[in-house]
Amino acid sequence: LLVEQHNAIEVAFYRNLMALIPCSIYIAITKNYSLVKTNMPTAMALRVLIGTTGLVLTLAAAQHLPLSDATVLFFFSTLLTPVLAFFFLKEHIGLHRWAAVFIGMSGVILVAQPKGDITFLGITLALGAAVTHAVIQTLIRAMKTENPFTITFYFFLGGVIFPGLAMPFIATMPNLHSFIILLGAGFTGGMGQYFLTRGFQMAPASLLSPFNYTGLIWATGLDILIWSYTPGWPVFLGAGIIIGSKLYIIYREKRAAQNDE
Repeated sequence: LLVEQHNAIEVAFYRNLMALIPCSIYIAITKNYSLVKTNMPTAMALRVLIGTTGLVLTLAAAQHLPLSDATVLFFFSTLLTPVLAFFFLKEHIGLHRWAAVFIGMSGVILVAQPKGDITFLGITLALGAAVTHAVIQTLIRAMKTENPFTITFYFFLGGVIFPGLAMPFIATMPNLHSFIILLGAGFTGGMGQYFLTRGFQMAPASLLSPFNYTGLIWATGLDILIWSYTPGWPVFLGAGIIIGSKLYIIYREKRAAQNDE
């Protein structure tokens, strides 16, 4: 709704600002200044930079694609997550899981076909966002010793500073309607980032990432309700292939864990 009238970078700035303010107030009231200390500054900087880029790409993709189509393409991140965990976290991936990843890719290719409301630019933005989502999930898993509030706080801080550099050139004054939506986006985005960070610290990214699939239900419903857009069969078939592949990966990981025990 916001990117229909505002630049994606501008929306990212306001969204993070709305979430940063209560976080800063909480630190000031509790005087718990240790929450702004990090033992992993390099990883934190990467999380902020990549996360901010990912947020902008996500918003831009929603600007150029129907919500349901963009959501399915975001699912690409759940296939990338175990691959990144293999290379960077040294998590083992067997032949069956590699095969499931490649089969899942066919579902992505099925959805990523430019036609009608589905533009090449929108597809590129959505897949770029999916890559950043997977990287962030892997980074957060590697940062499990960090306080989730600290990770979330710095994400919002960086998400205000970096987009803020462009604000003098792209900013427009939000009207009352947009301001109310921004408040909602800031609140839900803030809580969502905290829960996401905490969740990926407590459990393997490959196990948690399938929860993203419930987003297709909401995205489809909102597309129909707000924009009167009904996704075509490739969206649901592609989503089914991706979800099925990911569920098989989870099954194989569970089998591997049982064998290790």
